[in-house]
Amino acid sequence: MGKILPAIAVSLVVGFAAASWMAGPHQNTTSDQGADPGLATQSFDSLAPVDERIRALEQAVSDERYARQVLQEEVWFLSEELLQLSAGNMPDGESADGAPPADDSRLSRREEYRRRNSIEGRIEILVEAGFLPSVASMIVRRESELQMASIQARYEAERSGDPSAYWQSRDSGSEALRAELGDADYERYLSANGRSTSVTVSSVIDSSPAQSAGLQPGDEIVRYDGERVFSMTDLVQQTVDGAAGQNIVVDIMRDGNPMQIVMPRGPVGISGGRRRR
Repeated sequence: MGKILPAIAVSLVVGFAAASWMAGPHQNTTSDQGADPGLATQSFDSLAPVDERIRALEQAVSDERYARQVLQEEVWFLSEELLQLSAGNMPDGESADGAPPADDSRLSRREEYRRRNSIEGRIEILVEAGFLPSVASMIVRRESELQMASIQARYEAERSGDPSAYWQSRDSGSEALRAELGDADYERYLSANGRSTSVTVSSVIDSSPAQSAGLQPGDEIVRYDGERVFSMTDLVQQTVDGAAGQNIVVDIMRDGNPMQIVMPRGPVGISGGRRRR
């Protein structure tokens, strides 16, 4: 085990260094410097024709997605190993003398990662979750379309200098997909992807409406005033809709049991986490 932690630490340092490089400003790399021009960071010329700027944006998105996938893949593997180490176990396939994990173990994990990030694999996962193949294919196609539309919206918001438009564009894709699928299928979609389907209360602020209503750490908020809540963003939005101070019903799950509490509409007074199913 003594050999594992240093190796993981080194890999994390390399990963964060690469992420920092991606986040920093760079000029396009020329071929005479020996780098792959396909992975060069794009620069945007505000005076260029619209079609050229769109192509530059698409290339930048493609480059970033590839680099992010490489980093995410390595972080995923390292996270799995760290979880096993924290539980006092050796990483899959590794012996007590510190020998590296078996090749078939690493290949199995890599295949699972690629399955979750390929079109065919994503369709397969949704079919396993109960979606018809035709519906699963539509969802995967819409994911890409909505992701690109959200990126384009963020680009235009940044160009216009409108901060409110920028923040609104961040969740536009998820909101559109939820509207198209409906809450029941959207919940199934989130669950299939291991994403949050409720707001789990991490802590309750003293003297807050949450404390007065009896919310406890570990409770899961699933509905607020009758509206389904999948994330903290949903919850915050629901608190500002309707008449402020009006008493509303909040549906929660506590230790697997459904319950209802009443509180005034407004700030709840919790810090929330996510429960992945």
